[in-house]
Amino acid sequence: MFLEFLSRRYWKQFAAIAAVHIITASYGVTVGWPAPIIPLLRSPETPLPSGPVTVDEASWIGSTLCIGGTIGTILFAIIHTYFGKKIALLLTSVPHIILWTLILVGDNVWYIYGARFCSGLTGGGVVSVVPLYIADIADKKIRGTLGSLTIIFINIGLVFIYAAGNYLPYDLIPKIMLVSPVAFIVLVSFLPETPYCLLKKGRLLEAERSLMFYRNISDQQYQTAEFTTEFDELKNFVHTQSTQSRICWADFTTPEAKRGLFIGVFVMALNQFSGIFAILTYAGTILQMSGTGIDPNVALVLVAILNICGNLTSFAIIDRAGRKIMLLLSATGVGLALAVLGAHSYLLTIGYDLQGAEWLPVLALALTLFLGAIGITNIPFFIVPEVMPPKLRSIGSTISGTLLCMFAFVTVKLYPIMMVNIHIYGTVWISSGVCAIAVVIIIFLIPETKGKNLNVQSDSKK
Repeated sequence: MFLEFLSRRYWKQFAAIAAVHIITASYGVTVGWPAPIIPLLRSPETPLPSGPVTVDEASWIGSTLCIGGTIGTILFAIIHTYFGKKIALLLTSVPHIILWTLILVGDNVWYIYGARFCSGLTGGGVVSVVPLYIADIADKKIRGTLGSLTIIFINIGLVFIYAAGNYLPYDLIPKIMLVSPVAFIVLVSFLPETPYCLLKKGRLLEAERSLMFYRNISDQQYQTAEFTTEFDELKNFVHTQSTQSRICWADFTTPEAKRGLFIGVFVMALNQFSGIFAILTYAGTILQMSGTGIDPNVALVLVAILNICGNLTSFAIIDRAGRKIMLLLSATGVGLALAVLGAHSYLLTIGYDLQGAEWLPVLALALTLFLGAIGITNIPFFIVPEVMPPKLRSIGSTISGTLLCMFAFVTVKLYPIMMVNIHIYGTVWISSGVCAIAVVIIIFLIPETKGKNLNVQSDSKK
């Protein structure tokens, strides 16, 4: 049923994840922050007393986030493994408070580098903890729908900063954003730890109460047979994991593990080398260089809104259409849209008169983000736990998340330099080619994981 998650049975899952996604939306603001702000920092009207930043400094502003993300992914994976997902989630707010403080008080580009690094630490926590938290608490019938909320909230943050970044004073934005981690801490503090984490610690009664909370069951007398079955499966799953030997190299050499790791690396590589994250980071610069006749400030907001429309489309149909078909449509559409954007840029560069087609770059960019949002940018975050063997699910998510940040560093660091050296058309055509290769891989190698039960051992292990 459309938006089935709004039923009484699911509303606490939705409410819990909405509270968690306060930090996700705040992270989205930091992801999009360079788009309206870098053109300002490079202009004579820069708010930095040290003067305008160079192209190389701008590329470091974009990419320093990814260095923090690589470290943050590993750091928060360790934290949630030993201290639980609730503690890990709460701690993501710490670097977030630091980053906005640095932007507020900073008077040169090094403060911004530090802020972007802290933003990456928070992003690493979002990437490594939030998908596993969702996998722990979500009913399998709506897991994909709830997983799609991650990118929706990131893009809510993007819309805010794209709209506000060009109109609010530079120092007012961090003052506003310092409110969000405080609200996040207050609300998440009231959520119970996930049933899985509590069972791992042997706290059986608390785990049962936690699952009752997330299944909106107020008292034991209202427990259904379905609830009992789910809790028994979860207990058996945790017991089986606890009796297994420690993870060793042989665990990574099974066909299931190799397939899961390949898919994890592939979807994270597609997520970044499709260019979408870099485009979100430098959207303002791309629109300025693309020859559009539309006000770049207005175009940024339109692009971000269409991006959210793509997220909402995925959100509404992902658990009916399936992961594979959405990923295939997304990669195909993004590749074609980037090819069109590159063609317009190339014709403009060689001197063709494109008067009357000034709207085309905005449309192509909007379609890129819309079509990316229905698959490439959100499916990787919840498909990885679905394709990994249960024993390797946590470490597999950490490996994939770490590689995601490393891939992001490469693309975000190189994109502005490539746009200068091989122009926009050369840069986006490379990303379009990546999408073309991805289409073939998705068709032949990516399985459908819709409705997969994560609380039982895989068939190959039975």
